[in-house]
Amino acid sequence: MRTVPVFDARRQLGNIGKELIKAIDKVMSGGRFILGENVLEFEEKFASYLGVKYAVGVASGTDALSLSLTAAGVSSGDEVIMPANSYPTAFSVTTIGAIPKLVDVNPETFNIDPDKIEKAISGKTKAIIAVHLYGQAADLNKIAPHALKHGLKIIEDCAQAHGAQIRFGHNGWRRTGTVGDAGCYSFYPTKNLSCLGDGGMVVTNNTDIYRKVRLLRMYGEEKRYKSTVLGRNSRLDELQAAVLLVKLKYLNRWNERRREIASLYKVKIQNAKLNKRIVVPGEAEYARHVYHLYAVRSKKRDKLKSYLERKGIGTGIHYPKPIHLQPSFKYLGYKKGDFPESERACLEELSLPCFPELTDGEVEYVCSEINKFFPEGKSND
Repeated sequence: MRTVPVFDARRQLGNIGKELIKAIDKVMSGGRFILGENVLEFEEKFASYLGVKYAVGVASGTDALSLSLTAAGVSSGDEVIMPANSYPTAFSVTTIGAIPKLVDVNPETFNIDPDKIEKAISGKTKAIIAVHLYGQAADLNKIAPHALKHGLKIIEDCAQAHGAQIRFGHNGWRRTGTVGDAGCYSFYPTKNLSCLGDGGMVVTNNTDIYRKVRLLRMYGEEKRYKSTVLGRNSRLDELQAAVLLVKLKYLNRWNERRREIASLYKVKIQNAKLNKRIVVPGEAEYARHVYHLYAVRSKKRDKLKSYLERKGIGTGIHYPKPIHLQPSFKYLGYKKGDFPESERACLEELSLPCFPELTDGEVEYVCSEINKFFPEGKSND
């Protein structure tokens, strides 16, 4: 039986493995593994790629968010507005003692609904996290006015949006992570730009945030063994930075391939336009999607997932339960029905295989099996 994985890092490693081994060997022979020349070079090159002044390598995307929030003045007891469906993001808020203030999402983009932000703002609100979910930018054109009106910081969660773009105001196209007060990236192995473990990055044009994050990532040290603020240990290591330096030059090419795959899905999945039994993702008019995940929707999600698995096709669910229905977040006081679009998205979303090394033939096979499950002109309700 033919098999199509939802993701396979080995294919990418097979293509650039020799370059990676050479870069890793160089680090090993140099003997420095923490905050050395590779981290510094990657920070500089990633900042240049995005078009920002500063970049700070940290241990993970979650740390990037929590350190940015702290550097922006968010502390224990403060409220942080964020979408109700972005499960991993919530832990960056709670780890610093802040309170996630949840907002429902736009059903077309899966991103936070800007029209529902105003109602969520209170006297305790200090920041808004704009999550660019699945590779498509949140609508910062509509989010920014709320932040400006109430004096709130905007932290961009770009963990799934490496290289994505947004047309912002009269400033033309910009990379995600460059519009808010800080942008936060994850380099987890499945990301569009990934390392061989955990890694993260904070980017900003704000000198004060930059300096604070640099202090916070290493015990709050102004210089070695002189701690001026309470920090933590959150450092991007040299081996991961060396890997990321190799991969960065391929990012645009890989993103274009993801877009090609998305276009093929849109054309080949026949029922997406006919009867909405399966809904393919669109691209917002203000955004340039990089399809970290190709997230379709269907009321028959679970049956479709099981069917595709029987056909050797891997899929994923991102995410199966919204934040407010997670047992660990019961203390927030929300109940089922409070965020209906987020709840519906969690019941309907299915991630199809989408990574640069996927072949056209594999995509067409996935589409053919989806079309068999949803035969044209017939109902399988």
